[in-house]
Amino acid sequence: MSDRHYVHHEDEVALAKILKESKPWLEQYGTTIIYGVAAVLAVSAVVVYVARRPPATAAESSGLLMANSVEDYQTVADSAPDSPIGIVARLRQAELSLDEGAGQLFTDREKSIESLDKAARSFQNLADRKDLNSDLRERVLAGVARVLECRCDGLDATVNPTIEAWDKLLKEYPDSKMFKDIAESRVKTLKSDNSKAFYAWFHTQNPTASDDMLLPQDGPGKVPDVPRIDIPDFTTPAAPTDGAKTEGAKTETPAAPAEGTPAAEVKPAPAEGTPAPAEGTPATEAKPAPADGTSAPAPAEATPAAEAKPAPAEGTPAPAEGAPAPTEGTPAPAEGTPAPEKSGE
Repeated sequence: MSDRHYVHHEDEVALAKILKESKPWLEQYGTTIIYGVAAVLAVSAVVVYVARRPPATAAESSGLLMANSVEDYQTVADSAPDSPIGIVARLRQAELSLDEGAGQLFTDREKSIESLDKAARSFQNLADRKDLNSDLRERVLAGVARVLECRCDGLDATVNPTIEAWDKLLKEYPDSKMFKDIAESRVKTLKSDNSKAFYAWFHTQNPTASDDMLLPQDGPGKVPDVPRIDIPDFTTPAAPTDGAKTEGAKTETPAAPAEGTPAAEVKPAPAEGTPAPAEGTPATEAKPAPADGTSAPAPAEATPAAEAKPAPAEGTPAPAEGAPAPTEGTPAPAEGTPAPEKSGE
């Protein structure tokens, strides 16, 4: 049997006949047909895009950006529970509730229990979802473990689930950069007896909002007064203390004499080679220099220096010639007192 028996010659002839007859029609309307098919495809693409486009989330996005409290995040999460924005808002709501509950453990146990219950429900709701990305799920597992640890009372019934929660985080994210160190540290700490004893003691405490949260101190909570300190004025030189002597200090310059007081006589410097008078010897009275051409009288050898006499007060007459000099310590005569008469006259 030849291959000719398997060929349908009638069909080939019919198809060729149809193509031959439709050629003029295709040449006339082919361009229109192509444009029509393209238009149909474009319309179909628009319909598919609109049908699959996610719902508008402009309001939710604005609410998420402006939220700053548990209630704000809860409002955004409830308005779009299945959208990515709603999931992030729900996670932030759970984290803020957990932070508030952990802080209230030290101030108000009743409110702390309420806040921790809200956080636990939100975290569990997120943990059951299958559409969370890796970063969000890691935060959810860490939140679940933290809630369990806040509720820990030191017994194995609460300590073991807390350790398992941290271990679950380490198993799913062994290379976590956010919580790996924290999880390992918490697992090690929770297994110690000291940690269990602390949680057992802390769980029995019951602080309330009415407690006086003063700092530990004796007596009422009063800030002590600042002591008064007198700071001397270092800009003004201080007066020297009476009797104080400074080594190498110079002799003070005498004050200027009062108006009307006679000036002290100027004493000439001793000649070169003249021995200085002994300590305690009164200085000799200064004598005026001799006139030009008059020889100066030579002092008697070994003649003791005369005692220095105080200058008489202004208006006091000089003592008579030959009268004995007043002894040391004798007060000067008062002004206007007549000079004593010479003896023997």
